Amino acid sequence: MKLTKSYREILCVSTSLFISPQNLIPAHNKSDTIHHTKRILSHFIVFLIISFYPFMIGLAQQSGAIKNEPNKPVDLTATGIQIGQQVPDIFITNIHNYKSTSARISDFRGKLLILDFWATWCSPCVAMIPRMDSLQKEFGDKVQFLSVTYQKESEALPFLEKFEKQKGKHYDIPVITNDSVLTRLFPHRVLPHYIWIGPDGVTRAITGLEEISVTNVAELLHGKTGNLKQKIDFSLGYDESRPLFYSDSLTKGRILKQSTFSPFIPGLDRGFNQTIPVDDNRPYKRITVRNYTIEELFRLANGKEEKETVIESSSVIAIRQVKKGTDLEEWFQANGNAYCYELVIDSADRKMAFGMFRNDLTAFFPQLEAVKEKRVTRCLCLVRTSSKDGIKTKGGTPAVETTQFGLKLTSCYPRVFIRRMQYYLQNHPLPLADETGYPGMMDLDLQCNLSNVDELNKALARYDLRLVEKDAQIEMLIIKDRSNKSSK
Repeated sequence: MKLTKSYREILCVSTSLFISPQNLIPAHNKSDTIHHTKRILSHFIVFLIISFYPFMIGLAQQSGAIKNEPNKPVDLTATGIQIGQQVPDIFITNIHNYKSTSARISDFRGKLLILDFWATWCSPCVAMIPRMDSLQKEFGDKVQFLSVTYQKESEALPFLEKFEKQKGKHYDIPVITNDSVLTRLFPHRVLPHYIWIGPDGVTRAITGLEEISVTNVAELLHGKTGNLKQKIDFSLGYDESRPLFYSDSLTKGRILKQSTFSPFIPGLDRGFNQTIPVDDNRPYKRITVRNYTIEELFRLANGKEEKETVIESSSVIAIRQVKKGTDLEEWFQANGNAYCYELVIDSADRKMAFGMFRNDLTAFFPQLEAVKEKRVTRCLCLVRTSSKDGIKTKGGTPAVETTQFGLKLTSCYPRVFIRRMQYYLQNHPLPLADETGYPGMMDLDLQCNLSNVDELNKALARYDLRLVEKDAQIEMLIIKDRSNKSSK
């Protein structure tokens, strides 16, 4: 088997466990010799586990014991250390915001150690930082949260510095950067991902963010894990650069249009791709939608958010009102709750492709119809607070620069700002609307928490702009049951 870079990294760390200076100290008597031999053997066992674990998994994949083939989901969590198993005493480096830059797993013995796998681009992960910090302070030395990311120090630390500056608070959670070893021991697909390691060094739970609470931490400290729901991550061998429903005919030029629906596919990440070439030698374009609900399919095809959608169908309302806390993976897999869709066409512009998408939805769900109507509804509106023009562009190429800490628009119309803010204010209950009446292009530079309306308004004030709640007439998507008359 070819030795990949990540495998070599694990071997290097494992070897340092075996050939450490303390293991080379000569024994002075028989008792010391026995003790010294046991220590070497224990480290050697750890060395074997860490070094050959990836190879064992790789061999299992090749032999068929574990397969990661297209449309055949693999339980990633089952390929790593399991609940009830001892965690090897590995040597961890690149630790920040901690009393030292390195440590062993055994250094946390006597505490409940919770590994938090995260990334800067993962909004739920970032939102968990204050909660973990609060729990860390509440339980003190009984618990140790340890955040782990594959991202480099130069990427993760500046992000955390800006996050703390934005929140006006320092968080005490240690952070491991540039990780590969812990991720190999605890494989996962969905972030955030939490590993609960007991005071005895044994894996007690593998969970999602929903389980991180005062009650659950307290119960695990008392040896109770029955209420913790295990997180299982399935992975599917799917290459997003290729069609989901691949056909040899595509590359042989025999397809002008191909559209496919399928039920929920376990292990396939939810999301969509659009206008991506199918093959380098062909002009094909495609739309691929993975594991979306009926409502989400209609909204995507019509370019509308949930807040811009009115459901007047009892069946679709039932799907939208899924109970909080429900296992979404199981719920999506239930009959009729989620679908995959793919459209492959020889060549077409975006407008034509999405028109075909809408036609396919009408044919596949004949009991439903989706129409766009102007309706007066409560909105979060961008308005001008004076007649002073402080937003007129100074010129330049239209550009948008966004981060989680700010937004800069150059030579853009107000509708561009509204469109961008739909992402940052996705948790706000009201749809966004442009009520400025401003006809020209504008420049804006907002350095603030874009998800907080109060902070946004403070930044907008210098441009005599403000976000206010008011009634406005906007275009809404109406999904309703198709009448017998309209279906004829």
